[in-house]
Amino acid sequence: PPRMFVEGEFQVHFLELGNKYTGDCTYIKAGETDILIDGGSRTQSADTISAYIDQYVTDGVLEYVIVTHAHQDHYAAFTREDGSLFDRYEVKTIIDFAMTNQEGGGTNMYSRYLAERDAEIAAGATHLTAAEAVQQNGGVFTLDQGVTMTVLDSYYYYNKAESENDYSVCTLFTYGDYHYLFTGD
Repeated sequence: PPRMFVEGEFQVHFLELGNKYTGDCTYIKAGETDILIDGGSRTQSADTISAYIDQYVTDGVLEYVIVTHAHQDHYAAFTREDGSLFDRYEVKTIIDFAMTNQEGGGTNMYSRYLAERDAEIAAGATHLTAAEAVQQNGGVFTLDQGVTMTVLDSYYYYNKAESENDYSVCTLFTYGDYHYLFTGD
C-alpha cells in the first residue's frame, strides 16, 4: 500500500485506435488536468480518440499534449486536415521532441504536423520542446494536488541520433508514492 495517500484523482487510459496500424495514444486525467500523449498512426484515429476522451474532457480543453517523436504512429491524428485533434480541442501546452532527423526533408505528414501545431500555437497554446521543458523548473509540472509530471532529461534532446525513436520525450508522472514512466519508443 502507498505510504502517502493523495486526495486527487489520477487515471491512465491506453487507447485502442480502431485500425490494424494502431500507433500510440495515452490519455491521462490528473484531477481536472487532461493530458494526451501521442495521437496514433492514422489521421482517422482522431475520430476514435476524441470519441473516447470526450467522456472525460468535458470542457474541450487539453491542458497538455505531448508528441513523443516524429514517427507517424505517434502524431498522425494531429495532422488531419479537416478535424485534427488540434482542431477539436483547445490545447494549453504542447510539448514535443527537441530534435528530429526529418528537418528540411520530412514527409508530407510531418509537414502537416508542424503546420497544425503552429496553428495551435498561433491560437494561444504554449509550445515547449522537451529540452525547453527540462530547463523550466527541472521539467516538473504540478498537475493536481499530489500529482506531478516531470519531463526527464535525455542526451538525445541535444545530440544527433541514428534512430528517430531516440529523440522520444520521456515523462514521469508521480501520484503520491506511485510513479508512471512513459518513454515514447
